[in-house]
Amino acid sequence: MSNIKIEEKYILEYIKDILQDLRLGSSVINNAKYHHNTNYDDAPNICRYGILTMQDLKALNLKNYSPEFLKIMNDTSSHVNGTSAVSLAVVGLEDILPNEDEYDPLVSTKVDFLISSDLNASRNSMNYGNEYLSFSSIDITKLRAIDIRLMKLINLVENKKGYFTYDYTIKSIIEKYNWLRIIAITMQRNNLDIPLREMSESQNNSLDVEKLASSPKLILK
Repeated sequence: MSNIKIEEKYILEYIKDILQDLRLGSSVINNAKYHHNTNYDDAPNICRYGILTMQDLKALNLKNYSPEFLKIMNDTSSHVNGTSAVSLAVVGLEDILPNEDEYDPLVSTKVDFLISSDLNASRNSMNYGNEYLSFSSIDITKLRAIDIRLMKLINLVENKKGYFTYDYTIKSIIEKYNWLRIIAITMQRNNLDIPLREMSESQNNSLDVEKLASSPKLILK
């Protein structure tokens, strides 16, 4: 694995240039009703195994949940997905009530997995008006696209919008980019032939997975 060291004052611009260079063009995804977002460092395992319930994550030794933690999480009166269901979101619903919160799966800090509309999922509005549950793990064959919004996050940091501050998040952005490389590598190794898209702008910009996978790891000089 090759590395490249970049000075702090150049690294965000460098990442933006890389993302621009990786663009392949627009890619529209159909039949993908459901969203599931996750941290960048958890996304490679989804590319390997699909979206797993907590129960299956522990069974495969991918997470080391304690019995006490699993007991807490299995209380579906407070955690609707418990240990045996996967939480999903649907965007653009028009029947959300005024007193219901709406979960936003399109945040710039997470990786957003788009999932096939034919998934067997049930709506549960206890916490969010647009939340759905799959009562089993979701196979990788149900994944339709992987979306990121890293350009948007960089712009927020550079402009110090909201709670984003340059000093706090520059290391996080570097880590996210390096995990993005691992996502691309994992997609290749597992023959996951779905679009990887940069969705910060209004356009649907697919990224070159092969080129991203072969790019060097970034290290702050």
